[in-house]
Amino acid sequence: MEIEREQLQVLFTREQLAQKVSCTAKRITEDYNGKNPLIIGVLNGAFMFFADLVREVDIPCEVDFVRAESYSGKFSIGEVTLSLKGKLPVCGRDIIIVEDILDTGRTLNKIREEILKDSPKSVKTAVLFDKPSRRTVDFKADYICFEIPDLFVVGYGLDCDEKYRNLPFVAVKK
Repeated sequence: MEIEREQLQVLFTREQLAQKVSCTAKRITEDYNGKNPLIIGVLNGAFMFFADLVREVDIPCEVDFVRAESYSGKFSIGEVTLSLKGKLPVCGRDIIIVEDILDTGRTLNKIREEILKDSPKSVKTAVLFDKPSRRTVDFKADYICFEIPDLFVVGYGLDCDEKYRNLPFVAVKK
């Protein structure tokens, strides 16, 4: 399958992404200095952002993953399903949830609620993109790389019907 790049308009280059991820990782490193946070990636969309972020975090940490589904194609289905729960214990731990996009807030809110049931010491969130105009749940991320308008973006892990995840940049699908 050849990627139909003519249908894409680059929004953020590989270099822009790397710079923001590095800055965010430095903030996390400073905030968690002397701690050993558990960093939880939300599959599938956040996998590239998660990997790059964790590689840049310069403190001891552990990683785990959860899988959340709330979209079909370009549209939110209005309900969040957690189909994979992390395996590492969160009780008494500092937790950082890493997600690709914060839009309605439902997904991160649901994941956060589930983690809070297990009595962590703290829970913070890091997102690649924040779309505040789409918020339906009162939720604010602690670490935000980019704030964007209501655009449908693909690449760098983000997809449209499982396509475009492998792009090294983020683009708007025309």
